[in-house]
Amino acid sequence: MALVLCLAALIPAQAAGAQVLSGYTSKVDYDNTDPERYMIEIDLTNQIITVYERASGSIVLLGLCTTGSKKTPTGAGTYKLGNLKERFGYFVAYGQYAQYWSQVVRGVYIHSVMYDTQRLSSLSRSAYNGLGKALSHGCVRVLPEHAKWIFYNCPPGTTCVITRNKAQNPALVAALKESLPAYANYVHPMDEKADPDVLPARVIRNEAPLMTGFSSKDKTVRKLAYGDCVDILQLGPDWCKLRTSDGKLGYVKTQYLLVYPDEPVITTTVYQASAKTYLYANAETGSQKLATIAKNAQVNVTGVYDASWYTAVVNGVSGYVHARDIKASAGLQYPALSTDAVSYTAPYTAPETVPAPQPNAAGTAADAYVRADIIANLRSGPGTGYPVTGELVGGTPLRILKKNGSWYQIEANGIRGYISKTCVG
Repeated sequence: MALVLCLAALIPAQAAGAQVLSGYTSKVDYDNTDPERYMIEIDLTNQIITVYERASGSIVLLGLCTTGSKKTPTGAGTYKLGNLKERFGYFVAYGQYAQYWSQVVRGVYIHSVMYDTQRLSSLSRSAYNGLGKALSHGCVRVLPEHAKWIFYNCPPGTTCVITRNKAQNPALVAALKESLPAYANYVHPMDEKADPDVLPARVIRNEAPLMTGFSSKDKTVRKLAYGDCVDILQLGPDWCKLRTSDGKLGYVKTQYLLVYPDEPVITTTVYQASAKTYLYANAETGSQKLATIAKNAQVNVTGVYDASWYTAVVNGVSGYVHARDIKASAGLQYPALSTDAVSYTAPYTAPETVPAPQPNAAGTAADAYVRADIIANLRSGPGTGYPVTGELVGGTPLRILKKNGSWYQIEANGIRGYISKTCVG
């Protein structure tokens, strides 16, 4: 019994030289970036999570967990952890929070037990006391310190085995339950690391669905418009979790976003109306009101006129806004849109997607490729005035037939058309 209790507390010290992985993966400051170092086992029979060090076979983490209920079971299988991570996130579909999300597969994560808000004091009593029982929506809930350790030490690609073939082990379950402090006595782990970067992105497909999750059963929160600025909270090659400018959360397919995951995040000053106000013709409230500015609307401030007034542009009209009605805060600098990236007007009607071409029998190499970060328009002629005849996904190989100013005539899988040079990488 003493051995069990020691193992439950055995979590290695965090290693020096933390590292952020490159590419389309959430920007976590890892203590271990080797996906082969550890293996996670989730025992559905006994509701126990174990992490092994693969080289030695030793247990480095052992504790109770909560997996899916009979109605929403956690699927057994062998998985490689995904790219999606979030430090302290909100469940769009369920209205609660959790710490230290690590994606197992699609919408299944390992994460802490639930919270009602982002305050540590709001830890859910029922979720905490539910450790060791199968009652989640499919995710794997664990103690916050266990979720934290997995978050920083088990990068994407780490093997996670979810099994229902273990024999019942009531003695081990009882020992782990006994080792849990009472809810009122639980002490949260300290975390001195900075939260992973929130990445700025732009939407490059009109009416892109913002979903509550990944499955066909999930609901559409709203439709996003081409050019919308969004903040990516979880970054993956297939799906991203994001926040809109007015605070809506949800999941969007990565192919509908323009984001540069390895570029430095640049902050800028954002101006927002703290109350309903106006754009004035002159720097005095008695002058003509040129436009009405709603509360919380972003304001394009162009300069400082004096201690009381800013110069600004609203709907293309220049004027003055009173500084007392405007609050400044740090914001993100969003990527600029390509001149001929996908820019449909609502309602969106998808043109035919051109499949990626295959090399011919002679193995002809591509002359160029569509930029990886966009979906490009294939047009019938060399200009934006010509109709869109198809879409070319990022990375599509191209055979360049002719150059025409800032346009290429290309062939992709036997289909010919024109593409802007700005879309070619």
